[in-house]
Amino acid sequence: MAIYQYLEDRSPSQEEQDFFNNASYINKKGEIMAGILYERYLYSMYRDLQLVPAGFSPPAPGGHGKDFEIFVNNYNVMMPTNSLVQFNGTGINIGVECKLSEEDDYGQSGVRYDGNWVLHGKMDKTSMEKRSLLKAAGVEQVIRNAYAGKGIPNIRSGVPSTQVTEEKRQQDKRRFRSFDYFSNSFVNLCAKYYISKQCHYINISSLGLYHFGVDPAGLARAYGVKNFCTAISEMGVRVRLKQSGKNSLTYNVAMKINTEKTVTKSPVNLNDRIFSEELQEDALKCSNAPSDLKLLRELLL
Repeated sequence: MAIYQYLEDRSPSQEEQDFFNNASYINKKGEIMAGILYERYLYSMYRDLQLVPAGFSPPAPGGHGKDFEIFVNNYNVMMPTNSLVQFNGTGINIGVECKLSEEDDYGQSGVRYDGNWVLHGKMDKTSMEKRSLLKAAGVEQVIRNAYAGKGIPNIRSGVPSTQVTEEKRQQDKRRFRSFDYFSNSFVNLCAKYYISKQCHYINISSLGLYHFGVDPAGLARAYGVKNFCTAISEMGVRVRLKQSGKNSLTYNVAMKINTEKTVTKSPVNLNDRIFSEELQEDALKCSNAPSDLKLLRELLL
């Protein structure tokens, strides 16, 4: 079942602006890149534990690739109980998507009218991948259905908002109102997208660690890590005409968790120091531990 819900645009609260008002993490548009801060925090924490694979570093802001990668014991592989070998675990590298909160965006894209409503934006790999998730979810048709019968917008392909009057900009805002569209199919589509990137886990700072329905390290078995596809009951897309500069408005769409529906927290969180040290303790016992971790093992065990 799908639901439309109209809404007003939301700006960062004063508390959010004060907390993240660090020039190093504000982009050219003046937007706070709080997610980048969080990615660097996790990277630093697990690098100090020697669990970040050699050669991995977080992507640059707006860059392409996994947000985070760590070496952990594979809990799907049972160690023989009668083994005399002390270090007989087997570890693997896992990719982790990092989100600051349940309010964060997943796929996102610009939207424009060029005879029909279409997704558009930069042609770099990251932007194209974000659009591919939204296209796979049928978001273009969602927008066309929502704006059907409302005519041709004043702001459209070849006619940016800076070339129309303030009256016409406001007319577009009234006719093509911001809205949310919810569908329970979006959750599985989101999971498939990240799995295709070899990213089988997601850590949402406010909720914990989840797997995307595929759990190559057996973290559900060992720690009760929740399945994102069942813990998150519904996702939606938010479409809005938003400010993008002085006298400038652009259409934008982003996929989000529907926080008004059931969202089940996971019992463990990569933010948790105790959990991170437990992961390190088990990873130290893996026969294929990376060289830095083996060196640490010799010092500690």
